[in-house]
Amino acid sequence: MREEKNISVVIEESEQETKVPLIFQIVIEIVLGIFLIIYRDTTTNILFIVIGSLMAAYGAFDLIAFVTNNRNYSFRRGLTTGVLITIIGVAFIVQAEQLKNLLAIIIGALILIESIVNCRRSLIIKNLGAQRWFILFAASLAAVAFGIVICIYPNLFGEVISLIMGIAALFVALLDIFAVFGLTIMRGRRKKDIPKETTIIDINAK
Repeated sequence: MREEKNISVVIEESEQETKVPLIFQIVIEIVLGIFLIIYRDTTTNILFIVIGSLMAAYGAFDLIAFVTNNRNYSFRRGLTTGVLITIIGVAFIVQAEQLKNLLAIIIGALILIESIVNCRRSLIIKNLGAQRWFILFAASLAAVAFGIVICIYPNLFGEVISLIMGIAALFVALLDIFAVFGLTIMRGRRKKDIPKETTIIDINAK
């Protein structure tokens, strides 16, 4: 019964890793990767405009909250965060060309985070009984290393940084697909095995 309980916990963990929003994340990674490869400079500029616009809008709302709210805490927070975020947002839009390295660091960090998550997924797949879990684990470790390199040395790839980021985004999307597929298949198999294991234990108990 203890083994069955442990498997149940692993199955529950695997379900948390295959939520519907993950599918949208994979689609975004694929689209971003393709656009970074095909439309390098255009995609980079669009990303800066989108990010900058969102930050500027958030900062503007914070400033509005500062003006309309007279509480001391809101006064300090609204003024400080509102001004800073608005300035950063505008800088993203106006100085897009000069901030390409910053975008590389941001995307590198996202690749790093998602790759670490995939390392965890591979361990869950292992606990579900998969024999080739190490393939996902090794590929995820390679992506982790790549994400670290992009974050620390954004200038290393020079003019082809957008191409490299696009390839990396597609690679991470592929790992996500492989992880979700593996988790789904192995979870289904173990769910079928649990009743059988329970029946055997009950018979032996009698």
